[in-house]
Amino acid sequence: MTENDQLKRMRLKILENADDDSKDDIFKINLEEAKYRYLRLVYPYDRTVTELPDDRAKDWQTRCAIELNKLDELGDEANYTQYSENGLTYARAKAGLSEDLLNELPPAKAGVPV
Repeated sequence: MTENDQLKRMRLKILENADDDSKDDIFKINLEEAKYRYLRLVYPYDRTVTELPDDRAKDWQTRCAIELNKLDELGDEANYTQYSENGLTYARAKAGLSEDLLNELPPAKAGVPV
């Protein structure tokens, strides 16, 4: 899966138009953030891994970037898993992402912190 394929999917999901490239700069930033979230969560101790391993990982990256875009649009109220009014208790999902998306990640690769 190429970056252009990912951008096209994001345009279809978010803008509902595969040819509208008006937000491509933002989409590219979200794709990069999603890539590094994947690497931090799956390879927490191995800094030598700098690229996603396969198309399954790139599919996850694309869906994560779409979710990050939604979080940007919603602002501070986004992705709360718990909320309390008078006690002012807020709780967000891990890494600011939905549990469904995070549960799709492979287990973190074990290693020794460097």
